[in-house]
Amino acid sequence: MATDGVKVLLVDDSPTVRRLGELILSQHGYNVFTAEDGEQGLEMVKKVKPAVILVDFIMPNMNGHTFCRKVREDESLKEVPLILISSKGESVGQAFEKEFGVLYYFSKPFEPDDLISKMEEVLKDVVAEEPEAEVAPIGAAMSQGVLHEMVDKLLRQYFQKDFPLLMRNVMSDMLTEAGLLKKSGVIFSGALDEVPLPDVINFIYNSRLSGRLTIFSSDIFGEVFIEEGQFVFASCSTKGTKQPFLTDIMRKQKLLVADDETISQVVIEAREKVMPIGRMLVAKGLVNEEQLMEALRLHAMDAFGTILGAKKGNFFLEHDELPTNLRDMEVRIPLINVLMEGLSHLDERQLAATELKDESMVLVRLITNEDALDTVQLKARELDIFALIDGRKPLSEIIKASQLDPLETKRICYALRKVGLLRVKGA
Repeated sequence: MATDGVKVLLVDDSPTVRRLGELILSQHGYNVFTAEDGEQGLEMVKKVKPAVILVDFIMPNMNGHTFCRKVREDESLKEVPLILISSKGESVGQAFEKEFGVLYYFSKPFEPDDLISKMEEVLKDVVAEEPEAEVAPIGAAMSQGVLHEMVDKLLRQYFQKDFPLLMRNVMSDMLTEAGLLKKSGVIFSGALDEVPLPDVINFIYNSRLSGRLTIFSSDIFGEVFIEEGQFVFASCSTKGTKQPFLTDIMRKQKLLVADDETISQVVIEAREKVMPIGRMLVAKGLVNEEQLMEALRLHAMDAFGTILGAKKGNFFLEHDELPTNLRDMEVRIPLINVLMEGLSHLDERQLAATELKDESMVLVRLITNEDALDTVQLKARELDIFALIDGRKPLSEIIKASQLDPLETKRICYALRKVGLLRVKGA
């Protein structure tokens, strides 16, 4: 299906969702516009006249319900297909279908293939109804506009599809020869099966580069923010895994002591004021600056470790200033140090995935005396996992209760077992 130039508007308050959607759709030739809430979305709709609109259900300023109603009230927009993106499931989608004629919806987090399939499903009837373009006879004079359009398509195809495949291990020489490091926008990009991610990160560190490194594969979407070769922050979403919220991490690490209702109110107020949740927690006196930075550091390191697991897909390093909510981040760690720690954990994860493959196994503590345990210097997360092990619960329940990435829980159990604190029951 021809998608080049088809205008798509994505309305979502999550920067990660907007960026992920933009990357996925633009790689398939769509012309993507984004808005962070319903009010901005309405302005964009009238400005660009999109062929399809994707809209989130819960947003600040103007939610998805109000946005859809206002779109349908405009005569010129009544026929524009609406795709509802919601974490609320089919019940919300069916309600929107009845009230606004929203025939298409799917749940977050979505997968790249799902999004493209949904777009093709929505557009197939629209595209089928369009009259076929007249083909000029061979030898006929080609207008300047047609020529420009052809050149534009060729360039788009080259930079979006062909160029990343040209990256090889001679990356440094290529970049210097091509002069890409002197241009704005994309500094360099490539395919992970051609240039391993550790090599990319090592190159960025040695070159003291700055920007946003995006890693995009079928299973992982991650972003690493870098400032002159220093690690600042990382975020990651993985297929089939629910990512913990900042408040979940802080409560797990005993950095935040508050009931669910209080936290919910803080989250709502932060969204209404378009303010990072961490900043609102500090403003409310629920955590201090040091506790916030520690939670963000743990979150970022976890995300970076997961990102390192990407073996296939693409990467892009772009000139990009730190987002407003990251500019007061105090974390500045040499990227090479973060890489070394991440690779060490990655190796342990791979070993743990093999040795602890059977999640029905039951683990038993070898130290039960608290005084003896005090002599072992465990991190807070390791202590939490250790406390969950009682010699009765299977590993699958430990993983669920830990609220961590399953491989990270296995890695910790593997490490505790290797230092002699755990054994497998019956072994």
